[in-house]
Amino acid sequence: MIPSDCRGVWYACGTANTLPGHGHVYSGGAATYCAWHRPMALYAEEVHQTFLVYGKEGNAPTISLYDHDTQSFGRPVVLGSNPDGDAHRNPTLLIDEDGYLLVFWGAHNHHTRVLRSEAPYDILSWTELPPTQEAGTSYPQPWQLKAGEIFVSYRRRPSWHFIKSRDGGRSWDPPTQLISFSAEKGEGLGEQSVYAVSVAETGAYPRKVHIAWSRLGGGTPEEIQTKHLWARRYNVYYAFSEDGGTTWKRSDGTPYEMPITEEAAEKVWDSGPHGVWLKDIQLDEAGDPYLVFVDAEVATYESGWKVARRAGDQWVVNRVTTSDHMYDDGALVVLSSADLRLYAPTTATQPQEDGGEIEEWRSRDRGATWRNTRHVTQGSALSHN
Repeated sequence: MIPSDCRGVWYACGTANTLPGHGHVYSGGAATYCAWHRPMALYAEEVHQTFLVYGKEGNAPTISLYDHDTQSFGRPVVLGSNPDGDAHRNPTLLIDEDGYLLVFWGAHNHHTRVLRSEAPYDILSWTELPPTQEAGTSYPQPWQLKAGEIFVSYRRRPSWHFIKSRDGGRSWDPPTQLISFSAEKGEGLGEQSVYAVSVAETGAYPRKVHIAWSRLGGGTPEEIQTKHLWARRYNVYYAFSEDGGTTWKRSDGTPYEMPITEEAAEKVWDSGPHGVWLKDIQLDEAGDPYLVFVDAEVATYESGWKVARRAGDQWVVNRVTTSDHMYDDGALVVLSSADLRLYAPTTATQPQEDGGEIEEWRSRDRGATWRNTRHVTQGSALSHN
């Protein structure tokens, strides 16, 4: 039984380009919003526990755990407070090589705050470390790629940056610009930025890290006139690093010059006039990445769920299903390349609203074909997302 004080933040956003009768683009439970906050849950084999962070009521950053031996949740611990209930400030989590927990939170165009547990695998006592150096950060994504070194990538509009720490998060190297899609002002291009999702390997160091992203802003003159900025996000791009973020490559191994520009970036998917919402990136047993995203008609919110994977010398993109909102969120679980499972609110249990009942979709052929195998939730009083 999940403890009663696990009630998450309720959040609403966006009042432009809404559907008739809808006050916001999206609204609802947002404790684990959004896909660019990652990771939010990590399994620690040493203690057989999964640690999870989320935004509690009022968007207070909160941590709990699930004990796989007792099959029970730990009492949640509130770690701080956010001033405005903005779910874009939700926390992310790192477990370092010594078992210490680090929580990154409070960003969305502000400094990222950092907390470190006072003991390994312990959620009760915390020390606040200095915030990361840059103001104006959003969506911190922490990973440990080398022994003794923490890597955190994040958006710092209009670019995507990363920083490294070699003393457990107490101090940070100067930031490095990883992705720069900014353009000269004019016809809306000065708005450009990126949204990214990343995932790192587990196991021996150094660990490879993969990143996929979409472009925010720009578009044709007509799109700029008729679509709000939130609706103008395009294409899917990809890069990886196998040396802790020092150098970055395309999927075929050719190196990037830094920072990665739009002209040089490897394009996985050309969305045309549609909008793209990245949902997840995961790895199979061979370390091959799978990218999950929604390709949406923003005028109607009709959203095609797709999974991209590398096959030979090209990317293959396969359709999973269609849902009725681009802010329906989902997650991919890769048990093996022959057993992929996607969990998402893909049926119209809440017509043209984000969220709903969670469905399981399953593929046994590396994502080529999918079938709906289970209703994870049914008859719920409230929405899941």
